[in-house]
Amino acid sequence: MESVIAFIRPELSILIVFLYCVGLFLKLNKSFRKEWMIPYILLVISFVITLAYVSIYLGEGFSPSVLIAVIIQSVLIAAVTVFGNELIKQVHVKRKERECLKYKP
Repeated sequence: MESVIAFIRPELSILIVFLYCVGLFLKLNKSFRKEWMIPYILLVISFVITLAYVSIYLGEGFSPSVLIAVIIQSVLIAAVTVFGNELIKQVHVKRKERECLKYKP
């Protein structure tokens, strides 16, 4: 996991937390029913923000090498976000399973 994090720019790591919050918002929103789309939405948001940051804010432009780096960065950021969410869900599921087994006669 740490080797994956090494490929993400340190200043973009806050984007992981932001995307996690966006994903939670979408999941808890009653009018949003297509939960399978959440990873794709997070990927698009990650790409747009990473592209804006690297190309415009850092002034590296839109060259092919920059675009490839942005694609790699945004995919890794979205993947770490979704993977982190899955880890959190697994912990909660295992905890609930243990509690159910504990209280069975």
